[in-house]
Amino acid sequence: MKRLKSFWFLSVLCMLGLISHAQESSLPEGFTTGNTVWIVRTGVNLNFVTGSGVDDTKTNWAALKCYGEFKNALGGNASFGLYSPLGTSPIYIGINAGVGMRGYKTSAKWKDGISVINAQNTRLTAFNAQISPLNIGYIAKLSKNTALDFHVGVFFTCDFAGTFTTEENYSDNTSKKNSIDIDDTENYNKYDTGLIGGIGFWYNHWNVSIDYQRGLSSIYNGGDDFYSNKIMLSLGYAF
Repeated sequence: MKRLKSFWFLSVLCMLGLISHAQESSLPEGFTTGNTVWIVRTGVNLNFVTGSGVDDTKTNWAALKCYGEFKNALGGNASFGLYSPLGTSPIYIGINAGVGMRGYKTSAKWKDGISVINAQNTRLTAFNAQISPLNIGYIAKLSKNTALDFHVGVFFTCDFAGTFTTEENYSDNTSKKNSIDIDDTENYNKYDTGLIGGIGFWYNHWNVSIDYQRGLSSIYNGGDDFYSNKIMLSLGYAF
């Protein structure tokens, strides 16, 4: 959590610095002249998982008469990239690189006897480096100052830090918490690749974008599939 707060704090400072230097009152010149447009972004993620592992875990919970659910986990992202328009057309290709987060949470409760209730919560929090080597987009100008940005692409990530935390709470008001590094988590796969797509809105040199990212490599090897998913909301600046 401290890492996440520091991440957001530094990102906000970066954006405030850009705001203080913003002078332009129209879209970036490169959108119409074919010049390269450089962009920095930062934002938040809503992380969750899908796949056969989620379905099988829910089936096992039901068989054990246990109430359980998978939950979303909040994260952050920051990136730096470029748009290279194809001549003066509204179509562009892009490359992005940065850092981000992925993960998920679970919560389960079960009865021990008639009325005694126990609970277990787990959380995966992973920090990764990400590169999107190919993005294809379309800039639909609405006016001198505004435009819509439609884009799709591919990505590759590698987790460089993170933890898997388990917390158990018992009916006698005692609890036990255990946190292990992802490098020590059994069958953990720190690499992912997948697809990303979204839509953005440009006002002058500023951009707000919402994207969906779908991992195609399971978080864990050798068993059921757990695929990483993200809904990302980002603020960007082009120069």
